[in-house]
Amino acid sequence: MDSVFWAFKHTMRDIADIGLSICVELLNNVASSDTNIANGFYQGYFLSLLQDIFYVLTDTDHKSGFKLQCLVLSRMFLLVENGSVSAPLFNPAQVSNPSTTNSMFLMEYVCNLLQTAFPHLTSAQVQGFTKGMFDYDQDLHKFKLHVRDFLIQLKEFAGDNADLFLDELEAEAEAKKKADMDAAMRIPGMVKPSDLPTMDEEI
Repeated sequence: MDSVFWAFKHTMRDIADIGLSICVELLNNVASSDTNIANGFYQGYFLSLLQDIFYVLTDTDHKSGFKLQCLVLSRMFLLVENGSVSAPLFNPAQVSNPSTTNSMFLMEYVCNLLQTAFPHLTSAQVQGFTKGMFDYDQDLHKFKLHVRDFLIQLKEFAGDNADLFLDELEAEAEAKKKADMDAAMRIPGMVKPSDLPTMDEEI
């Protein structure tokens, strides 16, 4: 786990992406494993993983990993919300409310974490953001938009936010390339035979 944490905190994009991909695969494998093993993992690593993902998410040196960071976070929130994390992530003796659930604890934990890290944000902003992470954890697109809006509010992300819009830019470039090719195909001789789409590509 230390190696995975080290990898996704790395400033080289390739290494950070590998670390985040391993993280997603690890969470998926643990969720489908034996309950006792899964609960042991969650109790040992869930909160430290959450802290470190928030660390890279809010660090301007790691903007390029935004998509995978959101994927890991949405998966973690979903695991708690749907009850996959059945063992308590907290010490029951240290909570004032005996009926505290993992979802309630996580909500309070994330609010405290963000409020401490970003004291210039209001409690309402932090609570609204945290609630949204639970609301959108089943829809990655909405989840990413919600997280991106929050990051842009932070002073740390003032300036170039192009990496946060990478998905949209790539989709736009692909659509433009396809439109250009379609337009060129209408004029005989405009497209070299080697550039013509194969049957497989058309299907």
